[in-house]
Amino acid sequence: MQIINKLLHNPLIIQSALSMVARFTGVALNFAVAILITRQLSLGNAGIVFLLMIFVSGVALVSRVGLDQLIVKEVASAPEDNLNFKKAYLKNTHQLVLLISILFAAIWLVMSPYVREAFFHDEIELSQLMWAALCVVFFNFMFVNSFFLKAIRHSSLSILTQNALPGILFLVLIGITWNYFSTGGGHVIVYITSLVLTGIFSFLVVRPFTKHGAWTDPSAPKLKKLFIKSLPLAPISFFSFMMIFADALMVGYFLGNEKVALYNVAAKVSYISLFFLGALDATIYPRLLAIYNHQPEQLWNFFWQATALVVAVLLTVTGIMYALSDLILLVFKPEYLAAKQALALLLLAQLLRAASLTFSFMFIASEKVRFLNVALTVAMIVNLLANIILIPRYGIEGAAIATLLANGVLVAIVISLFFQQKLLPRPQISEATNV
Repeated sequence: MQIINKLLHNPLIIQSALSMVARFTGVALNFAVAILITRQLSLGNAGIVFLLMIFVSGVALVSRVGLDQLIVKEVASAPEDNLNFKKAYLKNTHQLVLLISILFAAIWLVMSPYVREAFFHDEIELSQLMWAALCVVFFNFMFVNSFFLKAIRHSSLSILTQNALPGILFLVLIGITWNYFSTGGGHVIVYITSLVLTGIFSFLVVRPFTKHGAWTDPSAPKLKKLFIKSLPLAPISFFSFMMIFADALMVGYFLGNEKVALYNVAAKVSYISLFFLGALDATIYPRLLAIYNHQPEQLWNFFWQATALVVAVLLTVTGIMYALSDLILLVFKPEYLAAKQALALLLLAQLLRAASLTFSFMFIASEKVRFLNVALTVAMIVNLLANIILIPRYGIEGAAIATLLANGVLVAIVISLFFQQKLLPRPQISEATNV
């Protein structure tokens, strides 16, 4: 009973549980969106929407050049009462993100004819694909606001903003434009509109937390310095995206929109584990940064508690998801049962990926990101090469195998470098304390 009582009053456990509830809400809403897409649209049109989502996420992520990761690192590490710094940091990040997002939106417009032919196989209207460039700007605003909430330790609200808000607005718009959504290219326009509204509404969510303090602070880096500081973190996000979505992009390139729909449903189901991982991330990362900078004597215990929590949660989630895989795929449509083998491989791949979470945080906290970038680069290369070799031969199962191989390589390198660099020196027994 004493152990149970201690666990119930552990702030890490409590905050992680709240984050998981928020994450599950986002998962449920996003699954509702995916189910509506698969049931209302043909395999080909569903594949178009899913592939467009990936392109928006990827281009937006690259255009943020690590600014979302940086705002968490800098704001979470700042003293609690330094409100001016936090607000100024958010304002400067908004300005820089807007400038870079506009640049990448312009690149999107220029590349649209090629992307339409190579990935969408001319099955999407060029004008609609070009309008989707707007999504990059508003998607980035939503992410920056969400990560700011994460940095100030409102992790549950951060998760809801990042995952639930887009799903809610998409569902509302689908309901309002039900007949339009299912005909012609309505599904693309509804998706674009939902992301624009998501970006706008995210400002309303973050507003209550910026009422106090000033929008200027001399210690907050200006745009140029902010850009330079963010660049070392940019590869982490980019490589992470490529590790997750490169296979889906290459399925679209090699196999066509119908296979994209099958693979993306399998991937979305497997990403349930990543949603739980994201909830743990939102709870653990800011606390780890604060402990690393202000309470180093507690770091050893906190790190291994967090690592054990991540492994235990993800093992449980993976087992449950595998047991229910047939039922879950049937919810979308019976045709999606063809993705069962790919789903099993992807679930195992995500479990491997989760094992490196807390180890990766220590590279960032200790400002040794270059080692993490090396690991991510090697894993991404393995992923790309394996996709090129395996997708034409084994179809969507080949893409899943490529992800599994790449995640295995990533975990092995990250953990090896973690111990080689001695990122977590063991404290003296007399100094060890519980978190």
